[in-house]
Amino acid sequence: MSKNIGISVAILIAIIAYFTDIFLSSINLNLGSSTLALILGSVIAFYIPNTGEGGRWIISYVLPISIILLGFGLNLKDFFVPEIGLFGIAVAFSTAITSFIICYIVGRYLKLDLETSVALGAGGAICGNSAVVAVSPSLKLKEERVAVILAIINLLGLVTFLLIPPLTSVLGLTEKQGGVWAGSVIHAVPQAIAAGETIGQEAMIIATAVKLSRVSLLFVVVPLCAWLGNSINKKNNQNNQIGIIPYFVPGFIIAAILSTWILPPNFSEILTIIGKYLLLPLLASVGFFITRESIKDAGGNILIVGILATISMLICSYTMIMLLS
Repeated sequence: MSKNIGISVAILIAIIAYFTDIFLSSINLNLGSSTLALILGSVIAFYIPNTGEGGRWIISYVLPISIILLGFGLNLKDFFVPEIGLFGIAVAFSTAITSFIICYIVGRYLKLDLETSVALGAGGAICGNSAVVAVSPSLKLKEERVAVILAIINLLGLVTFLLIPPLTSVLGLTEKQGGVWAGSVIHAVPQAIAAGETIGQEAMIIATAVKLSRVSLLFVVVPLCAWLGNSINKKNNQNNQIGIIPYFVPGFIIAAILSTWILPPNFSEILTIIGKYLLLPLLASVGFFITRESIKDAGGNILIVGILATISMLICSYTMIMLLS
C-alpha cells in the first residue's frame, strides 16, 4: 500500500512540475521541470508519510531505463559543431575538468567520500540533474546522499543562470564570449540557452552548442564512473559487487552511438523526450529522501565544495575566454 502511495505521489508531482514549468517559461522563468519535481518532492514528503517505499521502487526500476533513454539525446558530433570551434571546446572542457578537480581536492580536505565528490563534480561539469542521476547508481550512492547533491547542484545552477547575463554586460564581453561563458558554466541545458538568449541571439546559439558539447562528455564519464565504482568496491572487499557493470552503462553508450550515426533524428528525439519525462517522477522520488538528517549529515560540506567548484568554473571559463579570444 505504501509503495502505491509513493508511486502515485511521484507521478502527480511530475505532472504538476511539467505544467508549472510551461507556465513559468511563458513568463521567462526557466527553473526547469526536473528542478521543480525535485523541490516539490522534498516539500511534499514532509506532509505525506510513507512515500519512501514507492520512491525507492521508482529509483530502482525507472532510473536505469531513464539513463539509457537519455543516451539517445547525445550527439557525439556536437564536439565538431562549427559554432563551437576549438575555442569553445577548449573553454568547455577546461571548465569541466576544473569542476572535477576542485570537487576532488576540496572534498578530500573536508573528508567527503570520493563517490560524493565525483557525482557533485559531474553535476557541475556536465549537465546538472541528468549527470548526477546518470553516475550515481554506478557509484553506489544512497538515495539520501543523491538527494542532497541534486538539491545543491540545482541551487548553484540557478545562481549561475542569474549571474552570467548581467556579468557579461558589466565585464564588457561580446555576445560570442558571453555565449561561451554561459554554455561552459551553467548546469542545466534550458537555463544555459535562456541565459544566452538574454545576452543576445548569437550568444544563444553559441551557448546551446557549447552546452551540448559538455553534455556529450557523459559518453566518457558514465563508463568511467562504473569503473570507479567497481574499483572502490574491490578496495572495500565487497565481493558480491566486484566486476559488475550495471547494464544501463553499455546501454547508454550504445544508445549514444545509435543516436549519432544510425537512428533517424526524429526517432532519437522521441526516445529522449520519453527519458526526460521519466526523469520527473524519478527526481520527485529522489526529493522524498531530502531530510533534515541527510542535510545535517554532510549537506554543509557538500555545499561548500559545490560553491568553491562553481566559483572556480566561473573564473576558469572567464580566464580562458580572455586568453583565447
